Amino acid sequence: MEYGVIDIGSNTIRLCIYKEQDNDYVRLLNTKDTAGLVGYRKDGYMTAEGVDKACAVLNKFKNTLSIIQIEKLFVFTTASLRNIKNSLSVIQEIEIRTGFAIDLISGEQEAKLGFTGASKINKLRNGLLIDIGGGSTELLEYEDGEVKDCVSLQFGSLSLYSTYVDDVFPDKKEYKEISEHVKNQLEEIDFIKNRSIETILGIGGSIRTVRKMCMKKYKIEDKEFNCEHLSNMLKYTKEEPKEATQLILKVAPERIHTAIPGMIIADEIAKYINARKIIVSSFGLREGYLYEKLKSGI
Repeated sequence: MEYGVIDIGSNTIRLCIYKEQDNDYVRLLNTKDTAGLVGYRKDGYMTAEGVDKACAVLNKFKNTLSIIQIEKLFVFTTASLRNIKNSLSVIQEIEIRTGFAIDLISGEQEAKLGFTGASKINKLRNGLLIDIGGGSTELLEYEDGEVKDCVSLQFGSLSLYSTYVDDVFPDKKEYKEISEHVKNQLEEIDFIKNRSIETILGIGGSIRTVRKMCMKKYKIEDKEFNCEHLSNMLKYTKEEPKEATQLILKVAPERIHTAIPGMIIADEIAKYINARKIIVSSFGLREGYLYEKLKSGI
């Protein structure tokens, strides 16, 4: 049987199709639209243009699904519609205009479902899971393969870009402002304060983009890389912006404006917890959400 999952994120809206196989799920389709919904906000409210954009993408996916037979479709949204003042009215309007029932999940749910998805293909012992989205960043500490603590922070790669950056790349002043904002937010998280956590488990598009860039520049072939590579990559983007632009355009052109804010977030987290390595998981939130939905029989 095949199942569909639509993830309405702050930066991208993504449709994935999974097939049930040998008591597991194989991803058959992974398509996205870089909608940038976090950019359609005014005074904390999503604008009519933002609603129109979301509906246009979702109705496009609806056309795709009309020619694919699936057993069940699940649609959920995270910070894109969670962190706005008119959240409920926007979701209701999108539901009416698309015919989709949308599940609004909390930041804590987002972190835990990301862990569930990642745990399906990774042997997890001790570490800190990070999920850098467009509008939020989730941190979850796990110990002996079990969730210990988690938090959702109300900033992501696209929201920081929109708040601080005037051009495509942040200048020195903007870079410092983003770094200071992230550090100040990390200082408020008790469960990582004065801690050393060696391993970061990264899920989501931002961390996958970092890995792709490191693979190209440093010839890394494994799914993990050293935090030193991350710091060096950031230094490279500042010292050689033209070459860095070409690199991003090669590996993730749709993230040309959000790649560096995402890297700054990852780097500040890694430095704060004295992390040594980053493992990148191809499974995360969407897979965890699907597993939990099917397990509950919904």
